[in-house]
Amino acid sequence: MAYFPNGCSGDSFDNQCTLCKYGHEPCPIAAVQLEYNYDAVNNKVATDILNSLVKNNGECTMFKIFKKDFYLGYKQ
Repeated sequence: MAYFPNGCSGDSFDNQCTLCKYGHEPCPIAAVQLEYNYDAVNNKVATDILNSLVKNNGECTMFKIFKKDFYLGYKQ
């Protein structure tokens, strides 16, 4: 799970969001990550769910898997 203990720790996640067409407003992935980030630390199920969405390095799994659908600059 991407645990962001402070604002600077989430910079890579925020930077990736700026490349996403959903990045102008919190998408469900970002909203869930930011809302439950701290509370999920001691909850294995919640941690597993959040980890499947955002990796420790701040990489959004959905952005990576569906880059052609999410990436603003994607060229076909």
